[in-house]
Amino acid sequence: MMAAAPVNSDDYTKWSLIASGEGAGRIAALYFASMKNEAIADRILLLNSARADLKKVLDEIAEHLGDKESKILETIRRERVQLFGRQSTGTGNFWKVGENEARIDFDEIIRRRVEGLGLASGDAMFDIMTLGGGTGNGSIPYLIDQMKHGSGRAAAGHKHFALCVWPDLIEADHRHFNAVCGLSRLLKYGDDAHQNADMVLLVDNTTLGKRVELMENESNYYFEINKLIAQAIDLIMAPGRKNTNRVIDVNDYIVFPSHIGVYHATPCMSLENDVDLISLESALDDAAENTFFPMDISTATMVWLIVRVPKKHFNRGQFEQRAVDHAFKGWIEENIIGKLRYSTVTFVEEDTETFDVLLLLGGFKLDKLVPESFEKYLMFGELLELNAKNGEISLEQFGDDVSLSTKELDRIEQNLRDYMAHIDDVVERLSN
Repeated sequence: MMAAAPVNSDDYTKWSLIASGEGAGRIAALYFASMKNEAIADRILLLNSARADLKKVLDEIAEHLGDKESKILETIRRERVQLFGRQSTGTGNFWKVGENEARIDFDEIIRRRVEGLGLASGDAMFDIMTLGGGTGNGSIPYLIDQMKHGSGRAAAGHKHFALCVWPDLIEADHRHFNAVCGLSRLLKYGDDAHQNADMVLLVDNTTLGKRVELMENESNYYFEINKLIAQAIDLIMAPGRKNTNRVIDVNDYIVFPSHIGVYHATPCMSLENDVDLISLESALDDAAENTFFPMDISTATMVWLIVRVPKKHFNRGQFEQRAVDHAFKGWIEENIIGKLRYSTVTFVEEDTETFDVLLLLGGFKLDKLVPESFEKYLMFGELLELNAKNGEISLEQFGDDVSLSTKELDRIEQNLRDYMAHIDDVVERLSN
């Protein structure tokens, strides 16, 4: 049996969680309080432009946790939160305000807190945001761009995995307006439309909500959704530490997708499969039926597979790396057009009899949800432009220097349209 990689080496990639806004703060705080992962350790930072929202996040999470986890939340309250900007009551659910607030305090506050996480070049960050609001949606794309391309080059060389949550379809049009702008700015930023996040991980509230509604005894709708997201985060990090000689680490997620120019993905999970009753092939099918974002899985152009098993089953039977590769190859040939694939087996120390599967499907067509939000984006954008003067949509209630130009809005829209057109070209090439 192949030996497992050691687990106490400083050579491993370090990860951190940076969450901005109320919804993202819930995800990060829940992860930190309920899951222990040495890849993260205590590297977590909750950002917000409203003090009340930070308190609300931690109070709500505490209601669902035991005493031990609640004590961990107290550490977050004392040491892992940071207010920024000048709007003590928040951003009014407008992404441009959130971006401006981050710009105001980036050099003096945010940069220092990020550098204080102690990451080295090549380490990775989960930058978490919900796309419907203003604080995270405005600040995270800006922060990523500044960290990678800004004049100070804070955290230069770090890799950014932007995990963004799409608003529910029943939410108001302005939240879908924010979502379209947020996704575009995560993918491409600035006048030259350069790549921003190294990978954009898409999660949809409506899609996960349907899955939660099928579960029994859910304690809270959004709490259960956030638990699923936290489990996906944990599995994405898993292969860099406890695995066979087939490692999936940070660069394996980002290098080729960036070169191809298609770098979005969504998790699909199948959890707690009985090792004696459930085949890997069945678990793969189950995972594919539980995507986190609406999609036609056949259009996925790339895929990563992470199989996590109890240590006593590690690299044995159907969980031996070659057997996994064989099952994975057959599944791909039957289900997706993707030519770029990675797979690995990782393990947990717990004495259980179940295994988990994560499929990370990437480069798929965005025609199952984004066009619906585009319609709402266009309608709300037209309303904003009715009050534009000299090409500027004024937001003077948030400060004299806060405005959104119609030119910038047109560029944001075109960047996303160009990205989606490129996806279509890649899918067509692979389909022929």
